[in-house]
Amino acid sequence: MEWLSEYNYDYALASIPIQLVLIAFYCSRRNLPIRQSRSFLWVMLINLVMTTSDIVSCEMNEVWTSFPLWLMYAVNMVYFLAFVLRGWALFDYTAEACNSYRVFDRRVNYVLWVPAFVLCGIILSTPWTATIFHFAPVEGYYNCGLYQLIYFNTYFYIAVSLVFVVACWGRTDLRMSLSMLAYNAILIAGIRLRSLFINTLVTSYFSILAILVIYLSAQNPDLFRDKRIGVFNQDAFDEIVLEYLYKRRPFHCVIITIPNYGAARALYGHKQTIRCLELIGEWIEREYSSYYVFTCGGGDFVLLRSGRTDEVTNTCVQGIKTRFARPWKSIDTEVALAVSVICLPYDVIPESITEVDDLIRYAIDHCQYQGKDEYAIISDDMMSKMLRRKAVEHAIGKALAERRFEVYMQPIYGIAERRIVGAEALARLTDDELGPIPPDEFIGVAEQTGDIMELGRQVFDRACAFLEENNVGDLGIRKINVNLSPAQCLNNQLATEFAQIAHSHGVPLSMIDLEVTESAAEDLTSIREQMDGLLAAGTEFALDDFGTGTSNITRLLSLPLHVVKLDMTVVWSYFRGDSTLLPDLINMFRNVNMKVVVEGIETEEMHRAVEEMGCDYEQGYYYSRPLPPQEFVRYMRGLS
Repeated sequence: MEWLSEYNYDYALASIPIQLVLIAFYCSRRNLPIRQSRSFLWVMLINLVMTTSDIVSCEMNEVWTSFPLWLMYAVNMVYFLAFVLRGWALFDYTAEACNSYRVFDRRVNYVLWVPAFVLCGIILSTPWTATIFHFAPVEGYYNCGLYQLIYFNTYFYIAVSLVFVVACWGRTDLRMSLSMLAYNAILIAGIRLRSLFINTLVTSYFSILAILVIYLSAQNPDLFRDKRIGVFNQDAFDEIVLEYLYKRRPFHCVIITIPNYGAARALYGHKQTIRCLELIGEWIEREYSSYYVFTCGGGDFVLLRSGRTDEVTNTCVQGIKTRFARPWKSIDTEVALAVSVICLPYDVIPESITEVDDLIRYAIDHCQYQGKDEYAIISDDMMSKMLRRKAVEHAIGKALAERRFEVYMQPIYGIAERRIVGAEALARLTDDELGPIPPDEFIGVAEQTGDIMELGRQVFDRACAFLEENNVGDLGIRKINVNLSPAQCLNNQLATEFAQIAHSHGVPLSMIDLEVTESAAEDLTSIREQMDGLLAAGTEFALDDFGTGTSNITRLLSLPLHVVKLDMTVVWSYFRGDSTLLPDLINMFRNVNMKVVVEGIETEEMHRAVEEMGCDYEQGYYYSRPLPPQEFVRYMRGLS
């Protein structure tokens, strides 16, 4: 094809089909309903207009007398307007992508729009003012005095974009920050090359390179969809909620969790359960199209809709529960699942995305713990519990960093010796702001956050320090019991770590009994491997809190345990008259040559009764509450 002008259009022409494909694909997908997505779409559309109008205007300018003068001005103004607005649109996208409104007031962004729109006004006035370009009767098209403003405008917005990227660096994902630096560098290179090779239209080519960087790093719709299930993912949820929170736009969520998802996955297999989740996602999107649907991992979904809860929400909740009453079927799948539904109304939604995510996770955990179908509405009370949990998480992390966990000692009474023969080391935590935090609370939180591993190390270290600093033999103490969490039993370096800690204090491991729970015995291979290593180093093992789990007795007895501790709930149930199991349990374990510790002894009556049943050791407030180390030493000396 013969072109009229001397311009080289190869780069501009090559970019057009790429732009069309990107726009078509982008618009065919369900994108996030946020300003950043709309801003990126504007970038692509304006760049396409700029590219095509650049080629058309260059060609028409060569034969400008063949067209009405108003049309020539219109075509050229479209190009200049698109060029200016392209630079502004990329700046606007950058401002949204790096969340600049968190550092700068949103009004700052609006003020920065002024240069672009003033320049657009100047361009629109060109037919009368000849400020940017003009058509002379003989020469035809030529650039005028303010022509360079269109380049200064672009440089200005690139410079402001870079300032925003740097200023918001710590608040933006590193991948996103690097991509913003990259596409702005590409734009600078494109403008520079255009000025060096004035007859080659390269601006559009470099613009599409910048758009591709944005698309691949941040705006590909598939980045925000779960590839297996097909609905939006957690990142998409966070992006939408962030914008809604900033704009104070009311919204609510309906949370779906499958309490028996783990059991269903074990029963039906991975492929079947994933296919089932895909069917659930398709059904929700079809039946409740006014909601955006997200998967949070596992069997959890979140439905988000603008506005406060209303009758539509109630209908949605009832419809979900009704549908889950039937199995999920397809050609290759038939899976029956339980469901719990939780409503998160706008009135209790926190002001930060982190707290929103935490509240949803807390609500899901609550329903999973209940283990049955239920419908719950997240209330201020649940919000308070979540905030308390976050505060406890923070307190645990701070205490671990500062090594402020304390260890209290609770006496263990020997029936045969008729005296205190041992003690259990129990972790205690007091926070500057929260005050004393109950062990049941901080241990549960530590297990969920993974801090239990370091907590266990520090408690073991404190127990060894107590043995190092006190001549416990003179006090009549033979051993100190230390609790071992199920998570610690999965640590392949446990035996090595404990041996090193004990050695650093000069304490033989034979002076320590490690207490494991029934739940720790579920992974028999892992715990047996760790037990064998610690047994070889000299320590022994006791089974703690028996009666609170559902473990197989045969599996438990296959472990190298020499003591079993009956949980206080079993003991109290017997003395309340609710159960008669206590004597039978004591006899069962004595018949397999295991020593028995009965916990929760609080009265003389309980002491004498379990002694007659044949238990070996007793522990409880009848002897003493857990005591700080030095108080425990004084207590023991007072008994002698």
